[in-house]
Amino acid sequence: EEVEEWKVVCGKFLAINATNMSCACPRTPRGLSPAAHLGDGSSDLILIRKCSRFNFLRFLVRHTNQCDQFDFAFVEVYRVKKFQFLSKHTEDEDSDLKERGKARFGPVCSDSPPCCCPVSNSSWNCDGEVLSSSNIEVRVHCQLVRLFARGIEEDAKESDS
Repeated sequence: EEVEEWKVVCGKFLAINATNMSCACPRTPRGLSPAAHLGDGSSDLILIRKCSRFNFLRFLVRHTNQCDQFDFAFVEVYRVKKFQFLSKHTEDEDSDLKERGKARFGPVCSDSPPCCCPVSNSSWNCDGEVLSSSNIEVRVHCQLVRLFARGIEEDAKESDS
């Protein structure tokens, strides 16, 4: 495996999407990521930075027409083979955060979860499954599974005749 340098992107994100196929359908003709391909060994990582609800709605509506859904200042797209997401508040920092909360709010904080719990929390939806871990690592394994489907290679059958 070749060694590549990690690119670090920091910030607050409203949504983080990773797709290894375009996800086109009748409602989104170009799909979630038009250039993504199932067998190329990569995934498109789409980062939507924190923005207003109106701007996020504009981003979503762009998927239904022919406009470029990535043409917003708060949207970034990266072609990746793997990525990690590390929450700002990892377990090492949790104890420090609780201590700061107790110092700021005194004894009241011991019974008040909002003061002693991590400020930010994340949950992930992976193919319909909710993952509660705030830190994740995703890797793409190129053509690991052989895919069989009806009608997928109709052009190849016609060229053989």
